[in-house]
Amino acid sequence: MTLSTVSDRWRCNARQCRQEIGLRKGTWLEWPRMEFRAVILFIYCWSKNVAKSNFCSEELSISHTTAVDWKNFLREVCTWRLFQTPTVIGGPGLHIEIDETLISHRKNHAGGVLPQQWIFGGICRETKQVFMYTVPDRTAANLMDTIQVCIAPGPIIISDMWASYQGIETVSDMNYTREMVNHTENCVDPTTGAHTLTIESLRHVYKMQNKRQCDTHRSLVDSYLCELVWRQKYRKTELLVQITNDISQFHPLQ
Repeated sequence: MTLSTVSDRWRCNARQCRQEIGLRKGTWLEWPRMEFRAVILFIYCWSKNVAKSNFCSEELSISHTTAVDWKNFLREVCTWRLFQTPTVIGGPGLHIEIDETLISHRKNHAGGVLPQQWIFGGICRETKQVFMYTVPDRTAANLMDTIQVCIAPGPIIISDMWASYQGIETVSDMNYTREMVNHTENCVDPTTGAHTLTIESLRHVYKMQNKRQCDTHRSLVDSYLCELVWRQKYRKTELLVQITNDISQFHPLQ
């Protein structure tokens, strides 16, 4: 096989064959079309979290639509990676802050009424590992199920006074301990020092990102959360290396 640098195609050298195949065929780059150099530059900028639409247009000559498509593709890879290697945070003696927040109010829509949309998340203070999920509401059933799936046995869980958190200490075989802070009175409990400022800060990062995106479409919220969690999970890794490795496993050569 010979590679033509003019047409970016492989050509079989066998006289009886002479078949040609595109360099992108069967790869993650098959669609949408973009120059290889632009792809590498875009992924690099995305890994540095600077691939904003204006930057892509002015510095990379990539259209807004193309940049949005590629961001969606990369978030798809992040989502796949997290499902391949799910993270359970916490453990004996570690501190886990949890918090829930409303990101979309109940809205009238052409097809009916869209319900509220909530995000529930947690962060381990010691390891900085996080989880963040959309939940239909903040009832005890939904929140407690997520807690048991995402938080390992034995940690100290810090929350506000929301009623759905009552009973965390009694969850069977999990050995959870709970500390509380009353947000109507203090950000930090003056007696125990309990607070949820770390998870609230992470939540603020997402909300600011959502605001810059002029409110993320509901169908994309989970993928944005996965990107945030992916960046946090691999924060000590060179993210360009991590995302390219993830791409190679998400879409291996055919």
